[in-house]
Amino acid sequence: MSMSGSGAGGTATVWLLAAVATPFALAAMFLVAVTGHRDPADPNCLPDMPRDGAPMGSGRVVMPMEPGVFQLSSGFGPREGRFHSGQDLAAPAGTPIVAATDATVVAAGPASGFGNWIVLDTMIDGQKLSTVYGHMYDDGVLVRIGERVRAGQRIANVGSNGESTGPHLHFEVWPGGRLSGGHAIDPAPWLQTRTRASGHTATAASSTERNRRAGSPQLAAATADGGVEMAALPADKGSEAHWQVDTIRLVRAITTRFPQITAIGGWRPADAYPDHPSGRAADIMIPGWDTPDGKKLGDEVADYVMDNRTAFAVVYVIWRQQYRPADGTPNTMEDRGSPTQNHFDHVHVTTQGHGYPKPGQTYGPVPGGPGTVESPRSGCDDASAGPGGSLKAGSVPAPFQPWILKAARTCAEVSAPLLAAQLENESGFEVTAHNAASGADGPTQFVPATWAAKAVDGDGDGTRSTRSIPDAVMTQAAYDCELAGIAKDAVAHGRLHGEIEPLMLSMYNCGPGATLAEGGVCQNPETRSYVRTIPERAATVFTAPNEVNT
Repeated sequence: MSMSGSGAGGTATVWLLAAVATPFALAAMFLVAVTGHRDPADPNCLPDMPRDGAPMGSGRVVMPMEPGVFQLSSGFGPREGRFHSGQDLAAPAGTPIVAATDATVVAAGPASGFGNWIVLDTMIDGQKLSTVYGHMYDDGVLVRIGERVRAGQRIANVGSNGESTGPHLHFEVWPGGRLSGGHAIDPAPWLQTRTRASGHTATAASSTERNRRAGSPQLAAATADGGVEMAALPADKGSEAHWQVDTIRLVRAITTRFPQITAIGGWRPADAYPDHPSGRAADIMIPGWDTPDGKKLGDEVADYVMDNRTAFAVVYVIWRQQYRPADGTPNTMEDRGSPTQNHFDHVHVTTQGHGYPKPGQTYGPVPGGPGTVESPRSGCDDASAGPGGSLKAGSVPAPFQPWILKAARTCAEVSAPLLAAQLENESGFEVTAHNAASGADGPTQFVPATWAAKAVDGDGDGTRSTRSIPDAVMTQAAYDCELAGIAKDAVAHGRLHGEIEPLMLSMYNCGPGATLAEGGVCQNPETRSYVRTIPERAATVFTAPNEVNT
């Protein structure tokens, strides 16, 4: 079981993260996984999960807030008998916070002392590096774990949550990784050096930063990439007049990405709802909407918008009576009568807006790139093969199979057969499995403290239950991947010895702290058996025959 020494029926020795006196473990106690992808109407179509746990990075660095809108209120170093591991940048509540680097979101949500935090992992000069952003209110965290963001992309709003005496951004820089044993450095000289090297400046706003002041959350990422600026909406397809910045970016991307779209409208001076009159909504008309090809095109447009919802600052999408919020559970709307009122002939998108264009406004290249999206396509993509490997037919209970296959795409170190063998070892696929001694519960046997820190809302229903198969399996994979990352980092720095897979399994069973303390796989009999048995069962029982010995 996770952070315990036995399965559902045995006697457990509970290893709590709080007892591990290592930086990554203490930080991990603060982490609550906050994913929450849409729940499609088709129960066989599963929410998207990250395919690759490796952090992204280009080396580009920008200021985490627009220069001129903040004041340094506290620097790095000793402060009131404690050590301040970052710098505090005071600014009005709601001020945009942007990613300082291209990065992968590894933490986003509640954290002790921070109220809420975001941790971004990137690679710079071949080394993992984390940037940390703290004190946001709940509605000021705009990204999710697993998302990939670009330098300059809006990720949060300034708040005064947690141990804070006024609205500000607490910003940290950790070479080696905030959650993987790194160390904090003074952000000020690092930003000064890195932003200058990236063609930005820590003291004056560049043109892209001035544009970001106009409200664009994606702008610096677009222009700093050197990408081609999107062309304006062609006059024969519609007019950009009266639209706000996010809506213009959206329609420009749609016309570039989908040249078969011939008309986009949406602004009108009065309406029962404010979306259209405010310039925050666009109606993307679908040619041949009542044909199979038209429905396919509408599906592709709606999925593209949702897959890039952060870049477009999407609030919600409506297509064919399906209301799909950027955060939350989709639902079917009531029948309003006509194809237009029911959104069968167009895809409706409402954005956050972020203000009307300023002189010199730019919008950057197409988010996700022409012909691509930022994340795997939503819906019924085939998870039976690919990076997660294949399961032997009939080797796991039917309710588990699609979630194991989907979870196996979380990172390269976790395969579907390995996840299945872990589930068998932990609970025998018993959803109601419970260990009275440790409190470990559900099919993946997480003890309460670890579940509270690591739980993933696998099916996006707004809850995280140990006895939910989607939540349990997705959490199992996410935690495995986190532990694999810790193991790789520790091996690289000589703190652990051995192969990554057994080290990962050791950490899952007896805890990362105990594994690090021993310098390798925990040597208690249960963990040694766990580390030996799971790979054996994965290979002999759960792997599809055509993949064995290949």
